[in-house]
Amino acid sequence: MGVIMKLTYLGLKSDLKEILPEEFNRNEEVLYVFENTSSFFEIKREYLQTFQNIFNNFKLMNSYDFYEKLFETDKIVIKEEKQAVLFYNSLDKSIKRELKIKNYYDAIDIAYNFYTLFSELQEYKVDYSNKEELGLEKWQEKTFDELVKINKNIEKKVQEKGLILPYMLRRKENISDVFIKKYKKICFINKIKFTPFEKEMIEILESKGIEIENKIQLGKNDFDEEKLQIKDSFSLPEKEEFERDFGVNIEIHEYENKFTQLLGMIKKLSSDDISGEDVKECKIYDLQGSIENNEADYHLLNQSKIKYNLEITMQKTKIYKVLELLYNILENVRPVHLKNGDVHYMFKVKEFYNAYKSDNFLNTFDLGKTYSYFQSFAREDYKYISKEQLSNFVKESEDGESFLYKDEVKVLAEFMGELERILNFSTLKDFEDYLSELFNKNDIEGSNVRDKYFEALSEMTVLEEFDFDDLWEGFFGKNISASLLKLFLKYLDKKAISLDLEKISEEDVEQYSINDFSSISETSKKNLIFLNLQDTFPEVKVNNFFFSKIQREKIGLPVSEEEKKVENFKLINNILNAENVCLSYIKNIDENKDCSGIIEEIRLKYGKEVIKNEILEKDELEFVKRYFTEDKWKKRKIGKFIKSKLKKDLERLKDAKLNLGYYSFEKIEKFEYGYYLENMIGKTEIEEIDEKINPLMFGSIIHSVYEKIVKENKEKIEKFEYDADINEIRKILNEVLNSYEYKMPQEFIKFYREISFEEIAKSIKKFFRQLKEEMLNQSEIEIYSEEKVRLDKEKNIYKNVYINGRMDLYIKTAIEKIFVDYKSGKLDKKEKIEEAQRQLDYYSIMLEENDGKEIKKWIVDTWNGEIIKDGRETPSLTEDDIKNVLKRYYENEYYSIGEGEKEPETFNYRTYKNICRWKDEVDGENE
Repeated sequence: MGVIMKLTYLGLKSDLKEILPEEFNRNEEVLYVFENTSSFFEIKREYLQTFQNIFNNFKLMNSYDFYEKLFETDKIVIKEEKQAVLFYNSLDKSIKRELKIKNYYDAIDIAYNFYTLFSELQEYKVDYSNKEELGLEKWQEKTFDELVKINKNIEKKVQEKGLILPYMLRRKENISDVFIKKYKKICFINKIKFTPFEKEMIEILESKGIEIENKIQLGKNDFDEEKLQIKDSFSLPEKEEFERDFGVNIEIHEYENKFTQLLGMIKKLSSDDISGEDVKECKIYDLQGSIENNEADYHLLNQSKIKYNLEITMQKTKIYKVLELLYNILENVRPVHLKNGDVHYMFKVKEFYNAYKSDNFLNTFDLGKTYSYFQSFAREDYKYISKEQLSNFVKESEDGESFLYKDEVKVLAEFMGELERILNFSTLKDFEDYLSELFNKNDIEGSNVRDKYFEALSEMTVLEEFDFDDLWEGFFGKNISASLLKLFLKYLDKKAISLDLEKISEEDVEQYSINDFSSISETSKKNLIFLNLQDTFPEVKVNNFFFSKIQREKIGLPVSEEEKKVENFKLINNILNAENVCLSYIKNIDENKDCSGIIEEIRLKYGKEVIKNEILEKDELEFVKRYFTEDKWKKRKIGKFIKSKLKKDLERLKDAKLNLGYYSFEKIEKFEYGYYLENMIGKTEIEEIDEKINPLMFGSIIHSVYEKIVKENKEKIEKFEYDADINEIRKILNEVLNSYEYKMPQEFIKFYREISFEEIAKSIKKFFRQLKEEMLNQSEIEIYSEEKVRLDKEKNIYKNVYINGRMDLYIKTAIEKIFVDYKSGKLDKKEKIEEAQRQLDYYSIMLEENDGKEIKKWIVDTWNGEIIKDGRETPSLTEDDIKNVLKRYYENEYYSIGEGEKEPETFNYRTYKNICRWKDEVDGENE
């Protein structure tokens, strides 16, 4: 029969606000369907609120609501995340294997791509039963068979459960006679593209006696009446026609970055041709696709003068970020199942650390008072934390003093108890009350966020009412609770806030606002400013899942060029319906950014020059002060180097007792000021949690193994009876590793046990065998481990200074004393060995006794078990050297800052270069 829809060409220079009221005044039984939702809200607000008749025979509706009412069903329509659940629930084992789907979250992206594909196949009336017509490649055939199989499974499933998908609802048999009989005529406004199904729909409506009209702001030559879509040839009018019929004043501005573009916009708003106008006469639109990139820039704006209405997802909200941090804690928990059936939960310190960086998280769970304690805990290099571990800390410390953080531990343990309770949630119903309480507990969001949050929550909990099979054990792994929380986050992902078109249209305009291009209407505007008209415009989303672009064109599915025509129409229509238009874009060669095709066309067709904006510094400062900040500011700079800042309080130094280990001595020797700063500042906050075993922790583990072997086999070693059995060493090594359970990242433990520590076990055996050989000719052997030496030895060396240390192994025989230091770091360089020997010199001074015995110093390379003996004729460090360093420290008026500029790769230089500023000091001395 064909479509007999009436086409009314309004032309590009047409004002809907003038044309449509004449239609409304007739008050006929007409349904006006607006393809552009912003136009619908704008016209509805301006005209229907002031319309004189109490009862209107006509009705205005946007396209979305029209289709919602046009198709009816007695089944439950499932949308959003429910569709992904249905999809996963319809997969059998063979399909999961073929598509490499292991759990529900592996299926989500495939599900949405699947639904988009099959809804398109239906909308564009593609017969996919004939694979030859589809032009499939061989590699596509098997996968497409699987997709068709899934579709059949889904159709069967929805039939069984009384459900229906939106695209299945959109069929001719579901057209509602009850709805359409209310109107004699349906008039589309600016529908410039009809799909094959929509053409069929129009034929059906016309067959039921409904008159159909389409009013479009195009000329007759720009619309294909057979295909019912805008022509490929549609573009800007020629120069002669443009100057004769349109007369729009167009400016093109080029900027080098987003900030200068904002300054240019502000300058434009301050110009004579706009500043004298009413604010509502100027509309500003951002055409950049990924608006998240612009949000940070717009936050700088003084919101009382220029605000922005950009679509923001729930991902940007405070409550979302709190839930995301909570999910990461739950997802990375390590359950430990005990023999008695109990479960201990070990939580990753890294995830706690990330959560503790969020004030909103701390406030939501009342953890603020535990911040300092958590920092002290994290500084000790723990990788896990648990209630049981916390209870172990609440004991008397080594010096007999009471534990200082009892209250903080109690609060933290209660929070972990709450986490453990959540980990036992196994249904959405369990989560519903908890997530409601969590939002209300600390209401940190506005009403629009609250509405979207509880909307998502109600949609999610309904899932369990659909009676899907195998919920939730068959969907997730063992950690069902964390997966359910992730499911809620997925629901929130789909919720957008802030871009309320109806609200925007109803705003009383008292300030300029920047809006997303998607919210632009088709009504006439006096002054228009378009931002970010780069070559990425127009960005459109076309589903390229499975079919290539060539295949899509061949079988009649839409491609990106068709969608871009619609966006170009929106832009051109608005440009030609305005009086003054400012087009701005960013050109940056390094970032491969340039102007869009539409700007290039305007430049070439109409001979418009590009204004390359260079903002003067004085103008920039004025704009910043006016539009970006209200606070006063002062220019500051780093002052000259002032040596007096390094002055010591010598009297205070002399009065205090100083216990000095080797590393502290080394810091005083090389960098007094660094030593002073570290002691003045004390313990600082950690900046990150490293998931790997750091070198210090690795060294501590190795030292603990050696010490445990010596402690448990002291008498055997002294009597040459210790054979260093490799199985016994492995056993002790495992015991030590188990004692470090909370400090060992479990994802690396297998590697460490099988590779690194297996080599260490062999090297330990080698060392103790070599030690036995060295001791065979000795007598009266006594061995002291690190712990014994550390507790017993301390030497007063200078005034109130006592040197002490933690020697790893101290061996006394009838004729010798042997100082042993285990080194787990690389000893491949001579300087490393010399440094280790110097450390042993320090310990020998600390342990010096006038007993006439020869002193030997050994370094043990723990990676290969080799003993590196001291072959030096004289020690590198003597007691006089130590005293000279201390004399300088206690008598010189100023702290020394060493020679950091000569050692730019050292830790000291990297840490203190902006404090000590070695170069400044040298320059200052030369003046």
